[in-house]
Amino acid sequence: MRRIAPPTRRAWQLMAWIGVTALMMRIGVKWMADQERRQPTEMVDWQAALATAQRMLPPAQQPPQRNYQALADAVAPQVAELMGCTIPSDALCVRAVDQYDWLRANLRSFARIMAPLEPHWRAAHDDSDWGMAGRRLNGRVAGVQSGALLSWMATRVLGQYDVAIMHDAEHPNELLLIDANIARIAGEQRVDVEAMREWIVIHEVSHVFQFEGIPWLKPKMRALMDAFMQTLAAQMADDTGGMWALAQRALQRGGQGSWLEWAMTDAQQRLFSDVQVMMSLIEGHSNYVMNTIGARRIPQFQRLHRRMEARNNERPTLDALILRMTGMQVKMAQYQDGERFVQAVARHGGPQLVAWMWTNEAHLPTKEELHDPARWLARHAPSAGTTAV
Repeated sequence: MRRIAPPTRRAWQLMAWIGVTALMMRIGVKWMADQERRQPTEMVDWQAALATAQRMLPPAQQPPQRNYQALADAVAPQVAELMGCTIPSDALCVRAVDQYDWLRANLRSFARIMAPLEPHWRAAHDDSDWGMAGRRLNGRVAGVQSGALLSWMATRVLGQYDVAIMHDAEHPNELLLIDANIARIAGEQRVDVEAMREWIVIHEVSHVFQFEGIPWLKPKMRALMDAFMQTLAAQMADDTGGMWALAQRALQRGGQGSWLEWAMTDAQQRLFSDVQVMMSLIEGHSNYVMNTIGARRIPQFQRLHRRMEARNNERPTLDALILRMTGMQVKMAQYQDGERFVQAVARHGGPQLVAWMWTNEAHLPTKEELHDPARWLARHAPSAGTTAV
């Protein structure tokens, strides 16, 4: 028969276990604090992010066989004609990359964007051992989370115009194409890989023309980004923030919107709404350019378009879950909202009216007009020389 320890003995055992645990925790906190003082951790530990992502990515792929620069140069004149703008002769710089190259480029971009927040992040933590250990632990956790998410994205992104919204003379703007992903998805969807490459290149080249050929666009995006980062800095300095403030905002908004929007202050939500409208137009406009020119250039365009539309509407459960958890389903909706708006404008006034919309920031639709193009047409089409609906 098993003997049961008397209550006094059990109490002493529990106290001993608590004491040892507290001692080990104190030793761990002291060690992390000393490490943090010697080598401060950033708000996101980008080295941890890189190491995590590299462990999760598949082995590096073979270099691409396609000359993407030549393909981009070939479609550029048609993009320029449809969009009604030009770019500097050296602006179209194309680089075929593997998943690791894309990962490093994006880690560098995110680190550059978040750099202004670093002083506020450090100031938000006290200099005690617990404060230093907390800062190091938070940075590592954020790094691992970021690396895991970026490794997932690196296997799915097809192309990206790596535009330096924030000032960065060291790394010029580049159009990045991940050939391994393009070839893999073309095989999965049973479409011609050359058609797929050309289709994606048209989309990405249109982004180059947007940011390098529309004079006000890049400064506008930079101003929105600066303003948003300033609100984050102010939030870090506000001692009344945190989970309680987040819960209050979620209740006040009736659970409407994504968790990403719940986490924002009212000022941040207003800026986020402006960014959403801009990104919806940018992505929707690029889809319009891609499909308009693709229908002219690509013999297999209709099959390619149908297959890719079906792929976007039938995402695997894991992909759909990650998109919802990270708030990236908002970006997916941007493509659809913006494309519907641009198509409505094009049906009414052709490419000329679409191009006129980009000639001045004041011509852009409001958030309400984005979902009701007739309102925008009633306000702007007469000024552009067309008849409003």
